[in-house]
Amino acid sequence: MAKKKKEDVEENFEQTAEELEESTEKPKKKEGEEQTIEDLPGVGPKAAEKLREAGFADLISIAAASAGEISAACDLGDLTSQKIIQAAREMLDMGFKSAAEVLKRREEVGRITTGSKALNDLLGGIGVETQSITEAAGGFASGKTQLGLQLAVNVQLPKEKGGLNGACLFIDTESTFRPERIKQLAEVQGLDPEKVLQNIYVAKAYNSDHQVVLAEKAKDIIKEKNIKLIIIDSLTAHFRADYSGRGELAPRQQKLNRHIHLLQKIADTNNIAIYITNQVMARPDVMFGDPTTPIGGHIVGHACLPANTLIQCADGAIKKIKDVDLSGVLSTNFDNMKTETDLANAKFLNPDISELYEIQTRTNKIKASPLHRFFRLDGFSIKETEAKDIKKGDWLAQPAKIEIKGCVQSLPEIELEEMVTISQSGAEIIKKTLRENEISRHELCSCLAINPRQLRRVLNQKYATNITNIKTIIDAGIVNDDFIEHIEPYTSYKHRKLSIPSEMSPELAMVAGYFIGDGNLEKTSIRFRDARKELLEYYSDLCQELFGISGNITKVKNKNAWTLSINAVAVRRLFKELRTIALETVSISPKSHVAAFIRGFVDAEGSVDKSRPRITISQKDENVLKHLQLLLLRFGIRSSFWPGEVPNIIIDGRDIVTFKNEIGLTASDKKSLLEKWAEHCELTHTRELLPFNHKELWSMLKKAGLKPSHYMRTRPDDYKNMHLKELRKIANVLMCSKDPRIEFLSKIIDGDIRFEPVKHIQKIENKEPLYDISVVKNQNYIADGFITHNSTYRLFLRKSKAGKRIVRLIDSPSLPEGEAVFMVSEKGITD
Repeated sequence: MAKKKKEDVEENFEQTAEELEESTEKPKKKEGEEQTIEDLPGVGPKAAEKLREAGFADLISIAAASAGEISAACDLGDLTSQKIIQAAREMLDMGFKSAAEVLKRREEVGRITTGSKALNDLLGGIGVETQSITEAAGGFASGKTQLGLQLAVNVQLPKEKGGLNGACLFIDTESTFRPERIKQLAEVQGLDPEKVLQNIYVAKAYNSDHQVVLAEKAKDIIKEKNIKLIIIDSLTAHFRADYSGRGELAPRQQKLNRHIHLLQKIADTNNIAIYITNQVMARPDVMFGDPTTPIGGHIVGHACLPANTLIQCADGAIKKIKDVDLSGVLSTNFDNMKTETDLANAKFLNPDISELYEIQTRTNKIKASPLHRFFRLDGFSIKETEAKDIKKGDWLAQPAKIEIKGCVQSLPEIELEEMVTISQSGAEIIKKTLRENEISRHELCSCLAINPRQLRRVLNQKYATNITNIKTIIDAGIVNDDFIEHIEPYTSYKHRKLSIPSEMSPELAMVAGYFIGDGNLEKTSIRFRDARKELLEYYSDLCQELFGISGNITKVKNKNAWTLSINAVAVRRLFKELRTIALETVSISPKSHVAAFIRGFVDAEGSVDKSRPRITISQKDENVLKHLQLLLLRFGIRSSFWPGEVPNIIIDGRDIVTFKNEIGLTASDKKSLLEKWAEHCELTHTRELLPFNHKELWSMLKKAGLKPSHYMRTRPDDYKNMHLKELRKIANVLMCSKDPRIEFLSKIIDGDIRFEPVKHIQKIENKEPLYDISVVKNQNYIADGFITHNSTYRLFLRKSKAGKRIVRLIDSPSLPEGEAVFMVSEKGITD
């Protein structure tokens, strides 16, 4: 096998040499010149062509991909693919940046005045900003296009007048561009109309594909033409026309998502502003207020989460959103329903949201601002739904399994207490030197960690002392370096020879899990307590193996419990550190370490039900349980969160089988029950449900000439849910069907996500600042066990009386919601 692996690697390198026309020397680009994939070491014209054909057209798409994706798509070896990805990441400078650097980058942000002071104020003081997408949504004649035309003129103003001295690209999808109006607006500003028109580059898009191509081509002329603003009027018109019907919603949203990502990248890398308009559609379910909503779901919206929301990072770390670095996170690719590494490139703080929605499914609980978006399963499509619109019974997307490789982690260095004794000849040397130099014991002890009485015993009675005292005496010049020959190592029950691990291991992870669950720090020891003596004996043996010392087990007076004490100051120091860093360290460690940690924690805080297949894990710290839920997903084990005075998580059903096989328990009574229930669950049918319409699936089977009753049970037409086992049968038998619903169903069944129904939702008060992050490729991330969307600026316009327009800022990374009124007249946008 080793030989075959070597041959495969050699074959891949031969393929690379032949196909990639590899060259280690690439001509250097001039400063400021955009890097392309041809600039990657080892990528020649043939390889670049393959990459582009597979959709990897630029450095960012390569940097955000995995080696497996590029290898499969381009027929390259894994090692070569990894080198290409690493080179792209280095060229893009995708490492960590300090907050000061991020702030410096933000200082480059420019602003374009809208012409209305009220609207400028709504947008933070000056107008539409660069490095961002600003969306205006509204009905017919609400002023969306007029605002765009005004910005196209104003961007050409000098900076002191609210412009950027730049040109504009206008992608027209609905034949809304009017050069006559531009001339009119230019004259009002005192500008030369002909020059203004020459600085606006217009392209008509005829369908959604053409629109995407025009956006891609925009990158080629931005620097050449000094483009500072891109306008798309409107963003969603062609997408709506090209993808009609319920079955087309998912591909439409995915394509629109990628288009928005490209625009955001253009804004970021070129420091330009992007203004897009969006249509609205009627919502007949809205009885009061404005019954309209932007088309395209909420692909371009933004909202926030509380500071302590846990985010799953790509390296395995589980961090609070307020602590997330601008680096790798895990996100979901809804094209294939798989979880993959993505890049967080921005983080936002919003201090002005006064209410949250607390959403709880059977498995997880999360708090989110009203506009934060989740992914809801709706028939054979996935819809983005704001928290305020989520209802009890909605099925929301959550990760089913998280793959993290992890690596062995180093531990904090713990100084060991090494005890020694001084020989009689050595003691005489010290005493003689003290007499000759007229140094008293009190003077000497002022720089030692012992008092004069203890020093007398060390010199006269061969009492043991810490070797650091001997080193201090040598450093003080009282004796020379050769004095080390006069000391001998000393061990006793109190002063035993210890070994403290320098790296995490499965054994230490298990003891750490048990300690986090139910351990205590005493003055010079760590202590565990349990009713099962055999369990403490097991952990005592582990400590003997880890540290070279055994523990002391004693009966607790008047209680059916035993205590295990590990009496060693160095061990206590280690576990004092682990109390703070254990969860963080284990989460980025190999899978075997994670399994051992969970086992130790459940040994301490878990119980196995005697009457039904259920493991219950209790812990007062809700944050620890949420960490544990995400760690369990490394094994595909789902757990249900139950709040209360003492919160707990529950593992049941077939997850019991996985827990027994992957993790296990130590205590004999718990282990016996676990094995019993695992055997029971393997033999019984798991009723895992998904909300697919029974009648629709029955009809699909009949249309294919099959007898539906062979694949699914007969149920009422309005039966809302289907068993996963039945869905898998149907997907398999209709696999060759070209029906996009079957393709969607298969991806759901085989994907890395699952859907859970909302059990409870309530509105709660908020007084804390909220956070959000922006994710480069898939525009989503895992937060508190949910898959949630991320972040931009959104304006909602509506027409009022006598030329007035009312605009509401409904979404922004950093500004509060608000309203402004402006006028649309012959003079343009004014107050």
